[in-house]
Formats: sequence, structure tokens, C-alpha cells
Amino acid sequence: MKSKREEIDYFDTFIKNSEYALEETKILKDFIWNYDINKTIEIENIVHKIENEADDSHHKLINFLISDFLPPIEREDIINLSHRIDDLVDNIDEIVINFNILNIEKIRVDVTNFINLLERCCIDVYEMLTKFKNLKKFDEIKEKVIIINNLEDEGDKLYQNAIKDLYKDENNPIDVIRWTTIYNCLEECFDSCERIADCVEEIIMKNS
Repeated sequence: MKSKREEIDYFDTFIKNSEYALEETKILKDFIWNYDINKTIEIENIVHKIENEADDSHHKLINFLISDFLPPIEREDIINLSHRIDDLVDNIDEIVINFNILNIEKIRVDVTNFINLLERCCIDVYEMLTKFKNLKKFDEIKEKVIIINNLEDEGDKLYQNAIKDLYKDENNPIDVIRWTTIYNCLEECFDSCERIADCVEEIIMKNS
């Protein structure tokens, strides 16, 4: 007997997948605040497991969409938004991977500012997507979009100052390379949050 196809709510899946990013960030935050190089592999495995779960959820959504007769919003918009949320989850995972493969022994002071800001971004992305479930909440969604865009601006400033201080104060060229890589990964996470917000804004503009 043919099994019944599992139904998927696209909006709930967007929310769930953004929760994966937030979960990763909370683990990363605790890791950074209590940094121990001997725990990097353990933390990498934990975060990578979350990334795999998010990846499975993303692919289930795409596979469901292929044969969905009448999705609630345009197929292209569903695909784009799902990919952008998946990118955020992947980028957070990449931060942890780099702490391991680059053998980071000691945390630079300004990294905690990046992590705190990333957590705020991920919380606002999650809250924006919970409101996005009701497209009529245009003003509330738009407010969250603006907040995320402003947080991305803060991230840009953090990144610029961090790179400037790194090249001014660090004499070890290997550490310059290591930390440039880490800072680039963190900055990419802020960009990913903004891309999600911009995608949501485009969708509500089409459907308002």
C-alpha cells in the first residue's frame, strides 16, 4: 500500500530552520565565552549534527515543493528563502570548523562582541519568520527587516575595526591569516541574516 505523503507547512519549516541557526549560535556563544581548545572537535561535531538536521529539513521542503500543486507563495520565493536560511546555518557551522582546523589557541577580545551580535541577529531572524507566517502583518515584518539591516551595519563596523586592529597589533603572520578567516566567516553570517530579511521583504511586497 502506498504511504501517504508527509505534508509540509513552508512557513513552519522556515521558522524551524531558523531555530537551527539560533541553536548553533547559542552553542557557539557558550564555546567562545568558556573557550577551551581541547573542546573544539566536540563542539564541531555537535554543531555539525545540527547543520545536518537543518540540511535534511531544507531538502525535504524542496522535494515537497517539486510536486506541490498550489504553494502559498511563488515557488521561486520559497526556494530562495529556504536556501538563504540554509546558508546562514552553514556559515555558522563553518565558524566552528575553522576554530578547529586553524587550531585557534586563544580568543581575541573582540570576538565576544561578534558572537553577541550574531545571537541578536539570529533571534530577530527567527522572530521575523514567525511573523512572516501571517503575510498581513506587513508593518511588524517590515520593522524586523529594518532591525536586521541595522544589525548587519553594526556587524560591518565590528568587522572593519577588528581587521584594522588585527593588522595593526598582530605580528605573527600566521595568526593574521587565522583571524582574518574567522572574522570573514563571522561577517558572512551577518550578511546571511540580511539576505534572509531582504528576501522576506521582497516576498511581502509581492503579496501585499
